[in-house]
Amino acid sequence: MKLPLGEDPRPPYVQAADVLRTAIHDGELRPGERLPATRELQRRFGIASSTVQNALRVLKEEGLIYSVLGRGSYVRAPKPMVTTEAEVAAAEQDEVDLGESDPEYTGLGDLRRGWQTADSPADDPRPPYVRTADALRKQIQDGQLAPGAKLPSARDLQAQYGIANSTAQNALRVLKEEGLIYSVQGRGVFVRQLSPRDQFLKRYNEGLEEMAAQRRADEEAVRLSGKSDDEVAAELAAAEERFTKASTEFEAATAHRDAMRAVMEQRKRLSGNYTPEEQAASVQRLHDRLNEGRRRR
Repeated sequence: MKLPLGEDPRPPYVQAADVLRTAIHDGELRPGERLPATRELQRRFGIASSTVQNALRVLKEEGLIYSVLGRGSYVRAPKPMVTTEAEVAAAEQDEVDLGESDPEYTGLGDLRRGWQTADSPADDPRPPYVRTADALRKQIQDGQLAPGAKLPSARDLQAQYGIANSTAQNALRVLKEEGLIYSVQGRGVFVRQLSPRDQFLKRYNEGLEEMAAQRRADEEAVRLSGKSDDEVAAELAAAEERFTKASTEFEAATAHRDAMRAVMEQRKRLSGNYTPEEQAASVQRLHDRLNEGRRRR
């Protein structure tokens, strides 16, 4: 299905993520099932590859899907509710560690998808690892963490954000899957320098989101005006007519002023009724003309 790009003011990647999320919740995409390939989602939704990737990133951050390098993205099985510390520990042991078989994850082999969490704030129900990843991503995008900079250790992140070690590791996993960071075994995790292509895609997506935001602002302004298109067009025509009339009157007034100034200058020359300042300026102009004539000789 094509997305309602012209009817829905949200960015296309948000629309695509919404469609896939609904398919997962409705059981059309079952736990463990592989999602369609990026190229197939491009064709179905009528969007760019980068937009598909952004939609998948949203679902990964929500914990609905996971990726296996070279194989694709899969629907994550829902986790059982855990209430005791023993159940939390058992759930963490049951988590599949994709990094152990993936050379891209060298140095981050103990990452976990689960998280130990206090209750989420009422205004942000997302898991703590998603909120932590967002905070780090913003620091990278704002330049606070420049390319090549070393990220705080998992222990430092625990202290800084008041989270568990597994939550800090999960946040780093998210950023690694997005290609924002990389790890060096024994040294830590560093901000990755984006390739020229990725920098272009980043600017392109930011431009799309900015245009979508401007469209939403324009639609809201139109809605709040309470006027129909015909009413706005009529007011515009009336305003343009007033502007044309005012411009004509201004030009006429300017011409009349210049004519009166010329008449006044003629009267002063005939009567010699100049102020001292005007007389001094007239003498200076005469001297200037004489000097100019001498130079030409």
